[in-house]
Amino acid sequence: MTKLHPITRISIVFILSIIAFLLSNIFDLIILLIFDLILGILTKIPIFSRKFRKIIIGFLIANVSVFIAWCLFGKISGKIIFFEAFIGNWHILITDQTIYGASIVTIRVIIMFFLMLFFFIGTSDRDLIHGLRSIKVPFAVSLIISITFRGLSMFQQEYSIVKEAMMTRGVEFEHASIPRKIYNFIQIFMVIIILMFKKTEDMAASIESRGIPFRSKNRTTYHYFPFQKKDYTILIGLFTLLLFSIYLTLINKSFVFLFLELF
Repeated sequence: MTKLHPITRISIVFILSIIAFLLSNIFDLIILLIFDLILGILTKIPIFSRKFRKIIIGFLIANVSVFIAWCLFGKISGKIIFFEAFIGNWHILITDQTIYGASIVTIRVIIMFFLMLFFFIGTSDRDLIHGLRSIKVPFAVSLIISITFRGLSMFQQEYSIVKEAMMTRGVEFEHASIPRKIYNFIQIFMVIIILMFKKTEDMAASIESRGIPFRSKNRTTYHYFPFQKKDYTILIGLFTLLLFSIYLTLINKSFVFLFLELF
């Protein structure tokens, strides 16, 4: 997956995200989620590592909160009413359609989460800026997006460095109380903000010292990523899948049910 053209990788994330919002059947979304997991396996995302385990647990907790909030605030009438109550002006109505809608939203969020993992792990800032330049995005815009993309990885590195430095000075994170943990994390983020401003100044000075012209139309590139047959094949397959998803949306059909009707 990392040997694909940057445009192909960007297109995978962009088109699959659109398809996730076009599909409204839970079985179709589950199939798309399985496809996302396959992409993660091919990209060798360390999902079961200790580092990613904390991220995934935090994401799942947030996703459960989204599910509960959708059930409490999404008043959708259905054939089966599981719970109904009036608390002041707040009408709680949980039906089979409410749970179905909450499940669809939850699966879509999970799909987007794994697509973002696939994109950020399988794409470097060099790949991103080359991909944007391949579709004629202005160089200044490409550079800003690339710096933002690199800033995310810099933020993670600085967070680890500052946290380890605080731990060497006796600051407790694992067994501290919740108010103390919040205070420690605020201290970390304050230091990171100061460091990020300094790194931004250094990066601006580096760009200026190298004489990078923002409006030059004849820039050369050292790294060249040619389109290959597999890139064209994947792009054709993605656009075909997108058109088919639009067709299913227009006729209000499910891919799974349509497949079962045909075969």
